[in-house]
Amino acid sequence: MSIEELLPAYLTGELSEEERERVEAALTESSRLQGELSRYERLFVLLSAAAAEEIRVPTDLRTSIMLQITLSAYLSAAAKLAGDLLETYARAVVFFLRLA
Repeated sequence: MSIEELLPAYLTGELSEEERERVEAALTESSRLQGELSRYERLFVLLSAAAAEEIRVPTDLRTSIMLQITLSAYLSAAAKLAGDLLETYARAVVFFLRLA
């Protein structure tokens, strides 16, 4: 793995001692890598803050979703009933035509 790919694991302490030493040596020699590490640090802070924040679903969204689910179930049942009625009607017509 490249040093750039190891930076996130370096920040979270997931590297072996050898990998950690390799990253630290590269960081002392490269201001670009130091900047990249700084960006990862800020990203991790933002992600931690976002993960800690409670997300609340608006009541109107919950109501809208429930309405959509109910309407979908109703329409599916109505379509099945209409299909069953049409099939029954078609069988009755065929039966009638055979008798005629």
